[in-house]
Amino acid sequence: MANKKVKENIKKETKEPIAEDEIIEELDVKESEINVLKKENEDLEVKLKSALSDYQNFKRRVDTEKDNNINVINNILLKEFLNVLDNIYLYMKHLEKNNNVEEAVLSGIKMIYDQCNEVVVSQGLSVEEVKEGDLVSPLLHEVVGTVIGEKENVITEVVRVGYMKDGRVVRPARVIAVKKEV
Repeated sequence: MANKKVKENIKKETKEPIAEDEIIEELDVKESEINVLKKENEDLEVKLKSALSDYQNFKRRVDTEKDNNINVINNILLKEFLNVLDNIYLYMKHLEKNNNVEEAVLSGIKMIYDQCNEVVVSQGLSVEEVKEGDLVSPLLHEVVGTVIGEKENVITEVVRVGYMKDGRVVRPARVIAVKKEV
C-alpha cells in the first residue's frame, strides 16, 4: 500500500507518464536511502549513549577526586592541630611533676586538652592506644629514643600520642623503646 502511494506521488510530481520499472527503481533508491539514514541514526544513538556514559563516569571520577582532596586537606589541618595538642600534653606532664603548681591551673589545662580531643574525635580521628610494655610496631610507632634493657623492642615511654583515621595511621606514636646492650 505504501508503494502504491509512493507511485502515485511520483506520477503527480513528474506529470509525464513514468514506466513502472522506473518507479520500482526509484523506490529501491529511496528505500536504500532510508536504510542508510536509519543506520546513521542508530550509529548516532550509540555514540550519544557512549558520550552520556563517559560523562557520568567522568562526573563520578571528579566527585571522588574532590572527596579525596578534601580528605587530604583535612588530614593536613588535623596534623597541624595535633602539634597544639602535643604541646598542651607536654605542659600538663610538666605541671604534674611540679608540686608547686596550683591544682586549678592543671584542671583548666586538662579541660582545654579534653576539648581539643573532642574536636579531633569529631573529625574521625581516634587515639592509637599505646602503653608501656607493648611491642614496637614499625607501622604504628616511631622510635625516637632507646634505653638499654633485657626485652628488645618493648615500649618504655610514649613521647607523643599517635592517631588513626578509618583504620589508617594519620600520625604514628613516638615512643622510647628497649634495646639490648651491644
